[in-house]
Amino acid sequence: MRRVLVLAAFALVTGFDQPPPQRVFVSDETGNRVVVFDPVTKKVVASIDAGRRPRGIRLSPDGKSLYVAVSGSAIGGPGVDESKLPPADHAADGIAVIDTATLKVLRVLRAGTDPETFDVSPDGKTLFVSNEDASTVSAVDVAGKLHSRSGKVGDQPEGVAVTRDGRRVFVACEGADQVVMLDAATLKQRGAVTIAGRTRGLLASADGKFIYVTVEFGGKLGVLDAADGHLIRVVDLARGDDKLRPMGMAEAPDGKTLFVTTGRGGAVLEVDPSKGEIVRRIDGVGARLWGIARSGGSLVTANGPSGEISVIDRATGKVAARYKVGVGPWGVAAR
Repeated sequence: MRRVLVLAAFALVTGFDQPPPQRVFVSDETGNRVVVFDPVTKKVVASIDAGRRPRGIRLSPDGKSLYVAVSGSAIGGPGVDESKLPPADHAADGIAVIDTATLKVLRVLRAGTDPETFDVSPDGKTLFVSNEDASTVSAVDVAGKLHSRSGKVGDQPEGVAVTRDGRRVFVACEGADQVVMLDAATLKQRGAVTIAGRTRGLLASADGKFIYVTVEFGGKLGVLDAADGHLIRVVDLARGDDKLRPMGMAEAPDGKTLFVTTGRGGAVLEVDPSKGEIVRRIDGVGARLWGIARSGGSLVTANGPSGEISVIDRATGKVAARYKVGVGPWGVAAR
C-alpha cells in the first residue's frame, strides 16, 4: 500500500501518466501551416510548417501522431480553368507525420500525386489517400517500410472512409457523382453507387454499420450500408435553400446524430440519419464552413475565407466564440 501511495504522489508531482492536453489542430490551406489551438486557454499555441497547401488532417487512433495531406498542386476548384494554373510540383506532395507531443514533423510519406483527403485504418498502420488529379486511391504504410499501392477509382476522388473492420474502403468521386467501394487489401473495386450532385465528404459510423456521404451541389446526405455498399437512403438537407452545400461531418458520441457543415451556407445541420430528419439548424456559424470536429462538449469548424474557427456549444447549439487561426482554414482534428 505504501508503494502505491508513493507512486501516486509521484504521478501528481511530475504529471506522469496524465492525459495529454486538449488540442485542436487546423490545416491552413492558403497559409501553408498547421495551427495548434488550445481550447482551454483559447489561444493558438503553435504554428507548424508541415508543407505546402495542407488540407486533409487526421489523428492516429492512439492520438500520438497527426497526419496532414500536403500538395504542390495549385488551388483550383469548380469554375477554375485549370489549364491556366501553374504546373504541379509533385515533389511537395505527401502526408506529413507530426508528433503531437513535440509538435515536430517527423517525416513526409509519399502518397501519390496531389493528396487531398484520407482515412486511417482502424489498426493505425495504413492511410488510404485520395489522389484527385490521377483518379486513384493510394494505400500508404504509416511506418514507411512498404511501398504504397494504388487503385483506380472515378473522376476527382475526394472523401475517403475505411470501414471499422478495416476490410473495405469507400471513396467519394465528385467528378463522377459516385461512391466507390474497394477491397482494402487489394484496392480492387467491389461496387459503386451514383448520387447526383457532386459527392464530397465521407464518414464511417462508429458502430461500423453505415457510411455517410455529403453531396455538395445536390444539398443531400447519402446513407450507405458499410457491409455491401448499397444505398439505404438519401436525405434532403437543403430543403430548397440552394446556398447550403453539405461538406464535412462529425458524429455525436452516441452515434445517433451527425453534424454537417454547409460551405457557403454558413450553417451547421444537426441530422438524425436513421430518420432522415434535420434535428436542428445552427445558422451564422461562419464563412464557407468546411472541416468540423468534436472537442469536449463543443464543435469546432474551419471557416476558410475569414481565417477563423468557430466554437459551438453542442448542448445549446449556439456559437460560443470565433478565433483567428490563420489565412484559410480547411480541416480540423481534435483530441
